Amino acid sequence: MKKILIGLLIIILALAGGAYYFLSDLNAIVKAQIEKHGSNTLQTSVDVKAVNIQLLEGLGEIQGFSVANPDGFSQSTALGFTTIRLDLETENITKMPIVIEEILIDSVSALYEVNAQAKGNLNVLLEQLTSGKKESEADASTQPSSEKSDIRLVIKKLQVKDTQLALDLTALGDKKYSETLPSITINNIGGTQGLAPEALGQAIGKSLLDSIIKQAKQKQKEKLLDKAKDKALEKIEEKGGEKLKGLLDRFGG
Repeated sequence: MKKILIGLLIIILALAGGAYYFLSDLNAIVKAQIEKHGSNTLQTSVDVKAVNIQLLEGLGEIQGFSVANPDGFSQSTALGFTTIRLDLETENITKMPIVIEEILIDSVSALYEVNAQAKGNLNVLLEQLTSGKKESEADASTQPSSEKSDIRLVIKKLQVKDTQLALDLTALGDKKYSETLPSITINNIGGTQGLAPEALGQAIGKSLLDSIIKQAKQKQKEKLLDKAKDKALEKIEEKGGEKLKGLLDRFGG
């Protein structure tokens, strides 16, 4: 029974949110469910290269996870994760809420692309995720109680390492930049009572997008300020104001 529950949990954590637990082909089922429910939730294409589940050890690994850019932006990938590792607490796997000790997302590539209207692609993904959450909550409220899942999940620690940010400001007349973001750590997702499977996936997505967007906007602000300063200095040089330029360099850094 415990082995089946471990397999079930990994499917749920992979944003499956469904009830298709054919253990004879578990990896393929998980992969299909991630792509199906992830695409529906984010309203854009979600792809997975491979899934490797080790039931006896309570471990799981998802490889080559990617999220396509939303409509209105380039054909590039918005978010890509090389590896997602799951570490489960198996001692109390039969009790609710089920506890996930740690989820580690390694080698992340994130694109923050700003269009001509100064709208960011990740902001659009976040809006679509939020609207999808409202729709799923409405569906859940009308669903018969006998069909609702009683599974609740808690994640003690979610860690994202080595995020490489591509900052594309070409639509604003600037250029593309490459930045490395600090690690992201989010603790205790689901609180003490836990969250239902789909709600947990949405909470993870929102937390990650919020964090990356915040850092990307800060980088964008820095780049645009630097560009504005460079233009001001160019105009000063054209007018021969070397002394004033020296003062700006001294006080402006």
